[in-house]
Amino acid sequence: MKIVLIAVLLQSPLQLPPRAALDNPASVSTVPEKARKDYDKLWNRFLAGRDDVKLAKDIDKFVKKRKTFDTGLVIGAYLDMYRGDDNAARQKLTETLKVDPDNKIALYYLGELAFAHKEYARAANLYAQVLAADRSRIDLETKQQTAYLLATEDLLRSAAKAEADNRLADAERLYRQSLTIAPNDPTLHTRLADLLEKANKKEEAVAERKIVEELTPHHAANLSTPVEPIRDDLEDLGRWGNDIEVFHRIRSAETITREQLAVLIVRYFPQIAELLSRPQIITDIQESSARSEILTVAGLRLIEPFPNHSFGPTIPVARADLATALARLSRLLGLSGDQAPPLTAPDVAPTNAGYRDIQLVLGYGLMNVQDSGSFNVSGYVSGREAVYSADQLLHTFQQAQR
Repeated sequence: MKIVLIAVLLQSPLQLPPRAALDNPASVSTVPEKARKDYDKLWNRFLAGRDDVKLAKDIDKFVKKRKTFDTGLVIGAYLDMYRGDDNAARQKLTETLKVDPDNKIALYYLGELAFAHKEYARAANLYAQVLAADRSRIDLETKQQTAYLLATEDLLRSAAKAEADNRLADAERLYRQSLTIAPNDPTLHTRLADLLEKANKKEEAVAERKIVEELTPHHAANLSTPVEPIRDDLEDLGRWGNDIEVFHRIRSAETITREQLAVLIVRYFPQIAELLSRPQIITDIQESSARSEILTVAGLRLIEPFPNHSFGPTIPVARADLATALARLSRLLGLSGDQAPPLTAPDVAPTNAGYRDIQLVLGYGLMNVQDSGSFNVSGYVSGREAVYSADQLLHTFQQAQR
């Protein structure tokens, strides 16, 4: 009975790849020459996976002899994660960061553990640290933005419940926390203003209303609506054929979903289906009518699956996600916006993980900033805006081919 209970307690929501696919901790940290032979033995024993209990004890002894031996700590954390002891893994990875605050492996897996346990704000911050330490990890950009969105969603759900329970101070704290993640979202400022009025904090409510006006001048929508090009209905009919109603549904959608964006991309750029892609394991698209398109965009890393191998077909697309997909597609088509002068968006600093992608889509006019000048990375995308972006990219690509 005890053995079964321990097994249940050690179950982890984190999905790990095969051991051979893990990064060798020595690839990011220096192993002293005197310890190299012993370290290599430990690593090879870990890869073999034959006697993890004894290996864990030997690693503990090895680390105690060398107090700054962060590579040994990481192997120990790997072992903990494989046996489902996430708390022990976190402790070792945290100890690793005390030795080397920029250890990319420790930062990444602390982020993965946080995400798996639905600590989305912490996960987003850790992914940001990985990206700051390693700019080549573009695979984390979408995951980081997803974590930010999920963190905001959790805070808003908790804030709404607190407000419904008349715990106004708690609700205010939660709304303000959500604004630290999405400071330029006028909807969040509006909710906070409504709450402050309810709490009789008139001056603070007025200040929030003023912010809302600055973010949405002239009663504009949350997102600046670009001027849609004159549509050619015959061209649409030729592109979509019997699926023209699918196009109409996408174009009229208040918020476009991930599966709709996949369909839009493949219909506008069918040539990408012929490109060499990396097959992906995706668990939740069996019932989706866009299964083929999803596999195409996921295989080309235009829209990436989540860490648990789900795609989330019906999840709304955020502006940061659309910018990432468009930028990656642009590069795939041979376009580059690096020569364009940087465009100012106060909520997207050069240190932001999505800065290059956002600069590229703004430079080509595929997306626009708000009237306030902000890009609003966490705002959702309407179908009309997504169609506009696809049209603009297709036009840009055709011009470049001439």
